[in-house]
Amino acid sequence: MLRALAAGRQRSVEVTASRRRQLLLLPWLVLLLGLAVTGWLWQAARQDAERMLAAEFEFSADRVVDAIERQLDGNVQVLRGVVGLFGASEDVTRQEFAAYVAALRLDERYPGILGVGFSLLVPPGRKAAHTAAIRREGFPDYAIRPDGEREVHTSIIYLEPFSGRNLRAFGYDMFSEPVRQAAMARARDENRASLSAKVTLVQEAKTGVQPGFLIYVPVYRRGLAHDTVEERRANLLGWAYSPLRMYDLMHGVLGAVGLAGVLAGLDIEIYDGATIAPEALMFDSDEAHRATGGAAFRMLRPIEYGGHRWSLLVTSRTTFDARLNTDESKLIAFSGGIGSALLAALMGVLAWGQLRVAAALRATAQSNQRLAASEGRLQAFFDNAASLVWIKDLQGRFLVVNRHTEAVLGLPRERLLGRTVAEIFPQAEAAAFSSNDRQALEAGRCLEFEESARLDDGLRTYLSVKFPLRDAGGRIDALGAICTDISDRKEAEESLRASLEEKTVLLKEVHHRVKNNLQIITSLLNLQLNRTQIPEARETLLDTQSRIRSMALLHEALYRSGSLARIGLRQYVGSLCAPLWHAAGSVAANVRLEQRIDDLSLPLDQAVPCGLIINELVSNALKHAFPGGRSGQIVVAAGMLPKGLLTLSVADDGVGLPPGDPRSSDSLGLQLVFMLVSQLQGVVDIGCEDGTEFRIAFPCRAG
Repeated sequence: MLRALAAGRQRSVEVTASRRRQLLLLPWLVLLLGLAVTGWLWQAARQDAERMLAAEFEFSADRVVDAIERQLDGNVQVLRGVVGLFGASEDVTRQEFAAYVAALRLDERYPGILGVGFSLLVPPGRKAAHTAAIRREGFPDYAIRPDGEREVHTSIIYLEPFSGRNLRAFGYDMFSEPVRQAAMARARDENRASLSAKVTLVQEAKTGVQPGFLIYVPVYRRGLAHDTVEERRANLLGWAYSPLRMYDLMHGVLGAVGLAGVLAGLDIEIYDGATIAPEALMFDSDEAHRATGGAAFRMLRPIEYGGHRWSLLVTSRTTFDARLNTDESKLIAFSGGIGSALLAALMGVLAWGQLRVAAALRATAQSNQRLAASEGRLQAFFDNAASLVWIKDLQGRFLVVNRHTEAVLGLPRERLLGRTVAEIFPQAEAAAFSSNDRQALEAGRCLEFEESARLDDGLRTYLSVKFPLRDAGGRIDALGAICTDISDRKEAEESLRASLEEKTVLLKEVHHRVKNNLQIITSLLNLQLNRTQIPEARETLLDTQSRIRSMALLHEALYRSGSLARIGLRQYVGSLCAPLWHAAGSVAANVRLEQRIDDLSLPLDQAVPCGLIINELVSNALKHAFPGGRSGQIVVAAGMLPKGLLTLSVADDGVGLPPGDPRSSDSLGLQLVFMLVSQLQGVVDIGCEDGTEFRIAFPCRAG
């Protein structure tokens, strides 16, 4: 057949360098597709490993918190032993105190502790007598430091071991320093162990300085009552205390309980108070890691002890994150990459075969003998191809067809050659095929088309690659095509698209119905408000109605949003505060709202608690911060901090909170705020200067 074609044409078909590049591009496309599938499978395996590592990360963080609290408990028990020593003896001598502390073996059992001491409360007017008494014990240079007259004097008279750097603390008045004074006063008034804020210990030298803190336990005079605050202040003898260096304490704690290996995979940072700031840093197991960031896991945990708070920030290091690349994911990546390369190589062989076919056609005008030798190979390639392969002349008549084309069209080769598509297919289909043929010929290059034909087994869809063939002079004299059946793929794509649209509609309907149900509940509460005249009940119903409205607004925003999983915080807060101002009536007329919210979005599980927190804090400010028509402003701010933390604050310049600890308030609204912050795994810091400010920080997946 090809021999007859060569005799009729008497011309060569030239395949240009550009055409060769186009055919050789196909293997690279196959390689990219294979690598994409491999990447998806690798990502799935990595996500499984990430879930397991997240659970291990949280467990390790809990172990660190537990180890710190148990070590602090041990230090407090040592100080309670000192209290017992003073309770059992009328006058504890320096030798008795030294013997007691020596028996504790501090270096072996209590890492980080510099010693155990006793600070004596020196009554007013007794400073000179006290100084003389200590000097008679053999300390002629003893004096209370710093010098000067104060309302209250204290002095460290016992500190064991009484050597080395501890000698610098002898005679030091800790009550003269505000940070230490706050912890000492809290221990005295509450009759319990008290932890100080971050300090620099007087034992520190000029080099190797570490952050430190102190633990105080009050010692009352033997046999005297100390049941009330007044009795405790009147009958206080002094304080048993321990100075501790933070880095020595933490390294000892982690090593003593078997957690030293945790440092190889985690960066542990401890901050004084609720603020994550460089000046509040007390301990960092890896300074370099804290500087570079980029950890896969982060967790912020508050540690409340002795009336003081620490913030524990745990982040994973590169050695821990590297475990995300499991053997399974590596095997998937390796085997998928090799498989993709092999498949691309196979497609390269096929593309190269196409070039060889073109070369065979090009050689037909040169030698009938060479044409006869290549005819068998070329026909075998055509006939064994799984796609429809054909060549037409410029009038659209079939010149060459492969065996697969015969099988698909249900016609033998003899009835196909020399005929056009108009003689084989219905008019509409034939017109579409001919139009695509003309486009490829007019473009003078390879083009792809998606074509449909109704065959005996139903409607089939083909991806047709059509390309012009040229003679030795570079003129187009024929059209070739490779048509691959993609019906199953198209059907799968349509099914997937329909399923996705159905789920999107269903999710929007869920948000719509939840919003409607919440509005029905709001209406029912409104009916109950009209029937209730009791002020306390009306206020409770109004608060409940406001909380439900905040959730309804969120679902309304999601229903109208292009994303059904995340919500823009700036727009949500604006729509949340508007009805609160309306409900506040005349009070809101003198109060201005200011929003300082970055352009970020939150997932649904974090947006709901944030909305309820803002609703509670803004409502409380409108109700209580501006009495008697007082004017002012309320500021709602939100933004991202380093290490993946989001800070949310609600501040007003009103009259401030009532006296007492807000965390122990019986207000349902404040209790709800603290509960929601705990749900977000965050911390709350409350400022009472020039009004009230609630600052909340929590790990966030903001977009």
